[in-house]
Amino acid sequence: MPHPRRYEEFADAISLSTSQILSYINALVLNWNDAEDVFQETCVVLWQKFDEFEPGTNFLAWALRIAQHKAMDSLKKRGRRSAFNAKLQDVLATEVAQQDGQVVAAGLNALSGCMDRLPLSDRELVTSCYGKSVPVHEVADQLGRSPQSIHNSLHRIRNVLLDCVQHKLQQAEIPNIRDVTLTENRL
Repeated sequence: MPHPRRYEEFADAISLSTSQILSYINALVLNWNDAEDVFQETCVVLWQKFDEFEPGTNFLAWALRIAQHKAMDSLKKRGRRSAFNAKLQDVLATEVAQQDGQVVAAGLNALSGCMDRLPLSDRELVTSCYGKSVPVHEVADQLGRSPQSIHNSLHRIRNVLLDCVQHKLQQAEIPNIRDVTLTENRL
């Protein structure tokens, strides 16, 4: 357990990083309620391991790595996958750790705006497959489609979203994620 003076250090570090950690988790799990649960689990682990954190190093980068593991554990327990592959998750974590909250917010706003521009059927498909705990084969059954066609649609939608977000960030002259592909939603 951390030394008593570390309570204050931890409280300061977590209060300065909360919005970035929560935004990062939400980007991975794509469900605000799940993100809040994962954030709470992340905070518990951060506190338990706070003695391992070296003062003077980047708390946010350290916290995001733990948040990434907790988010992946949560998705796995729910039988879901992240919309992002491990490489993109690492790039997102690095960008979040290096950028201020405004840049993170700009990226999340861009993603939100891009989601809004999708046709309703595509938004519903993304929400069903990534925002809820519904396996792809069940979504396929509900829609009277094959799992492969759902897989193909999700691949197309992810590419459209990535292009849209990169374009919006480029227009705003905000650093974006380049040369990283979104994961396949394997069945």
